[in-house]
Formats: sequence, structure tokens, C-alpha cells
Amino acid sequence: MHSSLSVLPWMALMLVGAKMAGLASRRIGMPGVLGKLLLGLALGPAIIALNAPTEALRIFGQIGVILVMFIAGMETDLGELRAAGRAATLTAVGGVLLPLGGGFLLGRAFGLDVLPALFLGAVLTATSVSISAEVLRELGQLRSRMGSIIMGAAVIDDVLGVVVLSAVLALAGEGGFWLSMGKMALFLPVAWFVGDWLMPRLVHANKYVPQRETSVAVLIGMLLLYAWGAEVLGSVASITGAYLLGVITARHTEPGHALHDGVSMIGYSLFIPLFFVTIGLEVDASALWQAPALTIAVLTLAVAGKVIGCGLGALVARVPSRESLTIGVGMVARGEVALVMVTAGRAAGLVDDSLYAVAIMMTLATSLATPLLLRWTIGGAKATIVAAEAPVAMEPMLLEEAAAVGD
Repeated sequence: MHSSLSVLPWMALMLVGAKMAGLASRRIGMPGVLGKLLLGLALGPAIIALNAPTEALRIFGQIGVILVMFIAGMETDLGELRAAGRAATLTAVGGVLLPLGGGFLLGRAFGLDVLPALFLGAVLTATSVSISAEVLRELGQLRSRMGSIIMGAAVIDDVLGVVVLSAVLALAGEGGFWLSMGKMALFLPVAWFVGDWLMPRLVHANKYVPQRETSVAVLIGMLLLYAWGAEVLGSVASITGAYLLGVITARHTEPGHALHDGVSMIGYSLFIPLFFVTIGLEVDASALWQAPALTIAVLTLAVAGKVIGCGLGALVARVPSRESLTIGVGMVARGEVALVMVTAGRAAGLVDDSLYAVAIMMTLATSLATPLLLRWTIGGAKATIVAAEAPVAMEPMLLEEAAAVGD
């Protein structure tokens, strides 16, 4: 009994520490996830090397992964996705194709096998605009044309990223590519149909159940089954099933609904903070020194792939060049989306310790750099817009002629 309880002090330390680290991170203008990751890095082999019972914590972290992707699905607005427009669509496509192809070629150049190289490209397609959204909001640009394109492209990017990840993991499936793809093609529509039939009934029943936590418990039970079914029956990652159910839930509920708030409360109170901390715990900093060139190359591609890919997509949609640059910069941060993808790849055996450490470093670096770059580019873009919209000043001679005509 004593050994089974030994995990409890670690959980207490990590939960409280994660919340404090997240608050401190936000206090200096950075996303809370950075503070939680840095706490894990500090406690793990990278710095202090505390001997935490990582196996027990990893189980909680895996549930945290599922909850992260479910909540991401609930925040996917299908109406916004349809209305995102040509500019957002082209921006998202450019921001997926260039990092995917570039990551694959980079991985092969550094001696990775085909599947790990393809997975590296898939990780580089990820985008987390929660950081960019805060900067846009601070600068009053969230509802501007640039802000709307960035947010719309992020929704499309998330969907494309899940599709790419599912395809890569299907390639790595034990039954072969075509069998895995067939199982995925069968599972996804059936799972959608079943969930779309059950969810409105659960929402309706929630109005009449005295204990509201009952409906939340049923939804979490569905979530766990979807995550299990996606991997075992559909040959895709468990997070794909979680994301799918989240999208279905969003179709039948509004933000602030009891089901939304209940799952979010449980996730962000316990499982999700432990997920981010355990990621940092498992990073061995010495692995970075084993592949410094790969680290630098991945960081460079992570920034350039989004800036160029998304920027070119915006340019094709006839967005002015300075605004296109700002849109590309706004899509650079990877955040929790990349972390979830890396975790799934490691579970599938596609990511070794070195590549895992590189991916975590890439996530931290892009999340730290994006606010600084975005503030700089938005300043220039606003100046360009003001200059373009301002009336042209008349030279003194023209002013005199205008006055004469007026007289």
C-alpha cells in the first residue's frame, strides 16, 4: 500500500507547481503551457533529475492527452470552418504542405527512416494560435483581416494536421497500410454517425438529470471508448477519436454548456497539467547534444516553413505582402498541438529520445518567439495599412491652385 501511495506527493507537487508555473508564465506575457513544460524540464533529467514514478504519472498524462484533443474538438467551429474563406484556406494549405514536405526531406537528409521522417513533417504541420490570439487581442487586431485569416486558417490547419497524423500512424500500423486505411475509412464515418445520434440525446437528458455530473460522466465514458476504438478498431491514434467526439459535441452544444464546463474542469484541474509536466520530465537534454545540427535545422524549418508556406498562401489569395508576412508569423507557434502529436508518435515507436527532445525544444522555441515576432510584424503591417489608407498630402503649389479655384 505504501508503494502505491508514493505517487501522491509527486502528483501534489506537480499539480500545484504546474498551476503556479502557468500563472507566472502568463504574468510575463507567455502562454501557461510554457511554464508547465519548463517545470517538467527542471524536475526531470534535464536539470534536477528527480526520480519521480513516471509510469504512474504517464497514465494520468495519457488521459490528459485525450482530454486536450477532445477540448480542441469542442472548440472547432464547423460554421467558422465553412466561412473561413479562400484566404484562410490557402493559408492553411500552404502552412501544411511546406512543413510536411520540408520535414520529410530534412529527416531523410539526417538519416531518418521513411516513417520517422514523415512523422517529423507531420509534427511540423501543427499550429497553436492561442499565443497569437492573445497578442492579436492585446494589439486590437483579433477582428482585423489579418486576425480573421489567422484564426480561420488555424481551424483548418488543426483538421488537416489530425488527418496527416492519422495517415502517418496508419502507415505505421501492424496490419499494413491498406488494411489500416480500410479500417480507418470504416471506423470514422461509423463513429461520426453513432456519436451524432447519441449526443443530442445526452444533451436532452442532461436537462432532466438531477445530478449534472452524471451526464459529464457519461460523456467522459464515451470519450474513453472513442479513444480506445480509434486505436484498436480504426488503426488511428486515440487522439483522433477524442478529437472526432469533440467536434460532434460542439455541433450539439454551445460554449459554456454544462458538458463543456464539466469536462474542461476535470481536465484542466488534474489530467492536463500532469500531461504537460510529464512531457518535460521525459526530456533528456543530453539527447540534444547528440544531434545539434538536427536541432538547429528543425528550429529553422519550423519558423521558415510556416512563415513562407502560410505567407505564400495568403499572397495567392491577394493579401498584401506585409499582411501576408504577419499572417505567416502568426501561425508559427506549435504549443500543445505539437506536444500531443509527438506523444502519439513516441507511443507508436516513431520517435526516439533524440527526436523527442528536438521536438520539445522546437515547441518551446516557437512558442517563445512568436509573440515577439508578431508584435514586430503587426507594427509594420499597421503602418503599411495606415499609409495606404491615408489621404495623399498636396504639395504647396497644388494647395495654392486649389485655393484659387475655390475663390
